[in-house]
Amino acid sequence: MVTGAAGLVGGLVVDGLSDRFDLRPSDIRRDGGDLRDRAFVDGLLDGAGAVVHLAANADPDTTWAELRGPNADAVATVLDAAARSATVRTVVLASSLHAMGGHLDAGATGIAADWLPYPCCAYGATKVLAEQLGRVYSDTHGLAVRCLRLGGVAARPEAASWLGGWLSFRDAVSLVEAALTAEVRYGVYHGISANTGSMWDWSSARDELGYRPRDDSAEHAHAVTDDLTGASDGARLAHLT
Repeated sequence: MVTGAAGLVGGLVVDGLSDRFDLRPSDIRRDGGDLRDRAFVDGLLDGAGAVVHLAANADPDTTWAELRGPNADAVATVLDAAARSATVRTVVLASSLHAMGGHLDAGATGIAADWLPYPCCAYGATKVLAEQLGRVYSDTHGLAVRCLRLGGVAARPEAASWLGGWLSFRDAVSLVEAALTAEVRYGVYHGISANTGSMWDWSSARDELGYRPRDDSAEHAHAVTDDLTGASDGARLAHLT
């Protein structure tokens, strides 16, 4: 089951992995329903072996009131339904580098996935909540939960400030595939391409998931300019998903 299948990453996953997995895409805008509705979610997960949960409000500038439903309540409902399902064994949760954006604002480099979460905005805080909910359900129900802190997903970096956190289309698909097939029960991973000089350390995704990105933002550095010159690192993170 892939939630948020009509979104950018959802579409990439469905297109890129449909030949290797029996995917069941869900788009509540098309199909109706509410991911906070337990009966609706139970129906979506009926017979599914894994869930890739991508549906969310991904606006880093919005309010908690707008984020709570899709980014907190819906995540809790999906995880609880998955944990109590007779068939679901694995959940891949879409998190975001915004969960660690405070470290970037503070000028840190080599930011590792196992550092203390430090969100830069309310959106990032909801992603930390999702990661911790995933850990609870993994610990209490034995559910395999892999949280992917996705960087800025785009065909190519759109500004110099994207170079460190860029995640190419094909690497995004490879990362989700690695998370689906890994043997790890619970983990949180930075999801970026193999970007030269990045401030984000993605080595745990390589070591624990077997993720092997093929793209490097340095290949595009000559073609971009920093349209966010003078902005804070938190503002630059606004481009990340």
